[in-house]
Amino acid sequence: MGGSEVHTHLELAAIFAAFVAVTTLFSLVSSGAGGMNGGSEPDPDMYPAFAAGEPYLEQVGEVTGSSSIPGLSGIYVDTVAVRVAHTGEGDPVDLARATVTVMAGTYLEILAPSGDVLPQPGTWSAATPGGDNLLGAGEECVIHLCLDRPIPAGETLTVLVRPEGNAPCSITSSPGAPASSSPEKD
Repeated sequence: MGGSEVHTHLELAAIFAAFVAVTTLFSLVSSGAGGMNGGSEPDPDMYPAFAAGEPYLEQVGEVTGSSSIPGLSGIYVDTVAVRVAHTGEGDPVDLARATVTVMAGTYLEILAPSGDVLPQPGTWSAATPGGDNLLGAGEECVIHLCLDRPIPAGETLTVLVRPEGNAPCSITSSPGAPASSSPEKD
């Protein structure tokens, strides 16, 4: 009978552990649902796991593209420059904490920030007015992208610049597209 007593105690311990796990899970889910319903304000020092706010960046001017590979200029693009501006709302945007994603055809890449003014393949850099990574309200800067492989010139390119905690600035263009001439209408 001593063996069945040990077996019974193990079953009771397993049931108790399951009960604690379920109540803890229920407690966590309930407190999270309360936060979504306005029950408590998010802690500003907490990792941002909340819905993104409004985009603080917008495209200004045209997107330019070129090839860093001799002989492929006009055929392929691997270097892109995008001019963006802070919309003038809120605090400065810290571009050092931004995520830059590039999409074109079957090409998809999240570029890494570069410490150099001229980025290497697979990286990006920003030339801000202050020379730091902060873009103040109403200021403009140029973001330089260096793709890790060339894409055909004129192919539709989408660049998403997402500052931390904000919605992305979406830029769609066809950099390096050959100039087309169309007859003028009177």
